[in-house]
Amino acid sequence: MEPRIETKVDEFLMMIREKKKVPIEDIKFRLNVSDELLEKWILMFEEKGLIKRIYPANPLDVPYIVLTERHVEEEEEYGEE
Repeated sequence: MEPRIETKVDEFLMMIREKKKVPIEDIKFRLNVSDELLEKWILMFEEKGLIKRIYPANPLDVPYIVLTERHVEEEEEYGEE
């Protein structure tokens, strides 16, 4: 089997898959990416319908990212886990 090359975008998606709900600040800190770059990734995956950004009603809570049902269905279809 060939070695798998992983990028920070792959890590971004893996974090969300593993934890199901990830605060945006945690992603930024763990991946060491700028606000601008993270925003581009979020927008890209939101437009594709794979993730959703949630803004909690409590202003003291931080926004977080979750996978959408579409992403889960695609993983099942392609045998990814």
